[in-house]
Amino acid sequence: MKHNKECGDNIGPLIVTVDTTKKEDAVEEEKKEEKTSMDNATNDVVTASEKSASPLDKLKSLFKKDQNNTDGLTTKEKLAKMGLSALLSYGWVSNMSYAITLSLSWYTHSKRTGLSPLAPGQWKPFLAVYGGFYVFNNIIRPLRFGMSVVVSRYFDQFVDAIQRKSGWGRKASIGVVVFLANVCGTFAAMGLGVSVASGMAGVPIFPPK
Repeated sequence: MKHNKECGDNIGPLIVTVDTTKKEDAVEEEKKEEKTSMDNATNDVVTASEKSASPLDKLKSLFKKDQNNTDGLTTKEKLAKMGLSALLSYGWVSNMSYAITLSLSWYTHSKRTGLSPLAPGQWKPFLAVYGGFYVFNNIIRPLRFGMSVVVSRYFDQFVDAIQRKSGWGRKASIGVVVFLANVCGTFAAMGLGVSVASGMAGVPIFPPK
């Protein structure tokens, strides 16, 4: 009334009515449907993100996490924290990188000098070339760390397959995987790499007597 006198209008009170006849189970069903719709939308977004992420993007993400890490752990300590399969894969990736380093050094030295590193007086010059590649190999350690994380699941599957088919215990299966991948695999990679490097350089591995 005070408002009407001051403003000269005839506005009355606004009355809002709410329908409360809905049953509780209908309300709950509505909430469930809304939650399901939101979950489906979230899953669609996550799936689309995963599909669009390339392996290179995943590696970059791993490197970013590694660079932002402030827990003070060394590479091996981080891998040990992630599990035995990560440690095994890191050893294999490192061995493969050193096999590649050896092959590149062998090719570079043979191509430059026309002699095999096994020739008399050529071992020290070869080690000088290898030292340069070795430094580069240490620089790309984050790449080796990221690759070992990617490869670790395959080592885990390899151990499980050996354990399942042989019926041996976990430790024995791990020993077999270490011997096959990290020992035999490393020597095979080194032999193959040196052979290819020698063939490309046109210099035999073993110098003629």
